[in-house]
Amino acid sequence: DLAEVKALNDKVLGFDKNCVNYLKVLTAAQAAAQKMTTHAEADAEVAGLKTRFDAVKVVADTWVKKVDVLVKEWVLLDNTVTELNSWVAKDKSAEGENQFSLEKMESTLGELKNIFKEKEKLVEGL
Repeated sequence: DLAEVKALNDKVLGFDKNCVNYLKVLTAAQAAAQKMTTHAEADAEVAGLKTRFDAVKVVADTWVKKVDVLVKEWVLLDNTVTELNSWVAKDKSAEGENQFSLEKMESTLGELKNIFKEKEKLVEGL
């Protein structure tokens, strides 16, 4: 549901933020290594860590994009359901009969189906 997707989004964004913080540490380590008189070993270790960081950052960026799209789809679905519920509740007459148009309901349900299908594809992509 929407709350779970938002929690996942927070975790992914937190991971991405940690990646950026570790890059700062790695950059500081590289600057410190340059001040050493013999820094060939440190340079090699920093280069290896930078390569690993680059690979992790690519994965983090991919997850951020995927989860961002997933959150947007869930928000759209939630808003559409809320709109549909309020629309149905508003259109009740005093006699308790619904006075809404069947065409509007069919189009809204069609939109909900499309949003749900898109959400399912995104979840499978994760």
